[in-house]
Order: sequence, then structure tokens, then C-alpha cells
Amino acid sequence: MTDATHSGALAAVTANARMAANSLHHPTATSAGQFLINHDNVLAAAKVIQTQIDSLQGRLRGALSELTIAAPGEDDVSHQVAKEWNDRLVQQPGSYRERVLEYVDSLQDLVDQLQESAKTYGYTEGEISSAIGTRG
Repeated sequence: MTDATHSGALAAVTANARMAANSLHHPTATSAGQFLINHDNVLAAAKVIQTQIDSLQGRLRGALSELTIAAPGEDDVSHQVAKEWNDRLVQQPGSYRERVLEYVDSLQDLVDQLQESAKTYGYTEGEISSAIGTRG
């Protein structure tokens, strides 16, 4: 893998991630991010995304558990506010916690697709695992 190939894959993935992040702030705007995958960059693209997954998972373990809060007081309002906060951020379908986990899952799906593409380009399981840093 050359530096240019790695840089190109990184730029493509970064652009795709920015578009995904922007779409969270503008739910009515829909656009699909695209980048060209070929024999020369498929492993680099998968590696960049896998590295991002690994980084996110490490940081998310603690951060997601810290989303839940205790009521700041013993009064009814404090208990209700804490309950609503926890429901919206952690417990309800579509909560922020769920959205973050779905995003990580979507990144993993992309890595899986790139691994399949690498196989069609003729890479072996061993080459793929070695390049991406996974067990295949």
C-alpha cells in the first residue's frame, strides 16, 4: 500500500464521515457519500474505517455509560427531569446512545463490504486480515 493510496482512502472516508455527521444536523437533506474503490485502495479504505471503529469503541465504552444521570435532588421535578433525560439519551428507541451504536455498526458493515470487495479483487483472507488488522 502506498502513501498516496492510504491518503486517498483516508480523504474519501473522511469526506463520507463528514457528510454523515452533517446529515444528523439536517435530517431532511439526503445525499449518499460515494468514493471509488478499486484494487489499489480497497485494503487501505477498509483499514482506515476499521481503525476508526476501534478508536470509537474504545472511547464509547465509558462515554455511553456516563450518559445516564441521577436525579440532582429528591424533589419530584428532579426525578422527572432525570427520567426524561435518561429516556431520550439512553433508553428510548432512537436515543442518542442507539444512534451512536448504529453508526458504529454501519461502519462495521462497510468494512465487511470492503473485505468482500477485496476478495473479488483477488486478495486472500490472510492478506485482508493482515492489511486491516482483523482476524478475517
